[in-house]
Amino acid sequence: MKFKEQHKTALAKVLSDLVQCDGMVNQGEIDFLQKVYEVFQITLTSRKKATRISLSEAVRILKSLGNQEKNAIFRVFLRLSVSDDDLDYNESLLITALMLSIGIEIPETQDINASFVSIPNLDFDTRNAVLYVEAAYDEAVNANMERNYDAICQLLRDSNREFFYLPRVIHDLRGKKTTFRDTLSYIEPTLSEEQLDLIDRNLPLLSSVSLSQEIFLNYLNANGLQIKKPAFFLKIGSLKPGQSQDFLLIEINGEPLGILQRFIQLNANLLDINLPISDEEETLLGKFAWPTEKKPKAELNYTGFHKIILDTLLKYNGSHEVSRLFITHRGDIFLIDRNNTEVKMPALCKALYIFFLFHRDGLSLNYLDDHKAELFRIYRQISVYGDDELLKKAIDNLTDFVGPTLNANLSRIRKAFRDILGDEANIYLIKGEKGGRKIIHLDRNLVVYEDRNVFE
Repeated sequence: MKFKEQHKTALAKVLSDLVQCDGMVNQGEIDFLQKVYEVFQITLTSRKKATRISLSEAVRILKSLGNQEKNAIFRVFLRLSVSDDDLDYNESLLITALMLSIGIEIPETQDINASFVSIPNLDFDTRNAVLYVEAAYDEAVNANMERNYDAICQLLRDSNREFFYLPRVIHDLRGKKTTFRDTLSYIEPTLSEEQLDLIDRNLPLLSSVSLSQEIFLNYLNANGLQIKKPAFFLKIGSLKPGQSQDFLLIEINGEPLGILQRFIQLNANLLDINLPISDEEETLLGKFAWPTEKKPKAELNYTGFHKIILDTLLKYNGSHEVSRLFITHRGDIFLIDRNNTEVKMPALCKALYIFFLFHRDGLSLNYLDDHKAELFRIYRQISVYGDDELLKKAIDNLTDFVGPTLNANLSRIRKAFRDILGDEANIYLIKGEKGGRKIIHLDRNLVVYEDRNVFE
């Protein structure tokens, strides 16, 4: 069996997420994971690289493996998930999603087409939701969905999921227009009366297709994943801290209720799946013999709070007095020597920040308008939207020196760094005298790009 370096990195990413997805890490899982690293010769370098790729990127890499290699890693996933004597629901859901997305060819997965998607910085949590999305209105699927709506809701409710069928959600909002406005005025108190009026005017124009397009499909299409058929969209639950949220898109190829039933049945019967095994695979898996003696569980509930503890411990003890920055090809920014903590900010802020990193000697904001083309290139690489007109309009607003957009984005950049570093953030900020040249004083030798060429 052949595993290239990229496959080892992708496997390390998947295994790390699988260990953490139930929120508990125990000694049995750690012991088994160490054995996997030895057998597959996954080095520390590969494991570090794995922290810089998304789960969907890892899946895309593993999808290129042959069937024999896929079967082997699928068995490893299962053995790792039960190494703590229990198959958690979140673990089984993640493994099911991996099986479908990587392309494990067995009768149970036949005709279930699914894709793994990692989406950064969603402003809402869809942990227990299953959404219906469509790139174009499909009359047959929608008619079937209406007929079986109650059965689908009950099926998902039995799995502790809530179904959001967008046409019904939109219809409900229109029917309760006044209630919706009153609710917004309480839960979104920053909205002005003008904004509430705008929502009222646009609500009747909203459709399932336009909502799907705006929230999900613009991002997916911009990243090369074309959605041609209606699909179920559900979050693969994760309690680990991370830079993106992971979702599964299940294509509705036939009867929606039947597709969901098959998916849920597959998830429930993971441990009963029998894959054909070759002599080479049996030899490999024999190296993972598990001791019969039970070890006492030493579990640690690992959540985002623990990451705060790590960041606090490392804050004054990093290997570099000033942390290096790592910039991914999607513009995500990480403080390498602060436990790879992500500096989270909107895409337009990231584009502006990377632009100033490129201009070592700084630039007066009065002349930002002369660099629209460069800003647009960077923003286009980073943004989740595929509409060039929207991107150009955003850059126009940003470079309008008398408008509010530029100062608002500079303020967001300052807040993003100061929320993590406090007073130590100054060296990372875009600073300068009022009306003068603005500059980032960070030594550029401390800036590491995954691939700088993508922005140029």
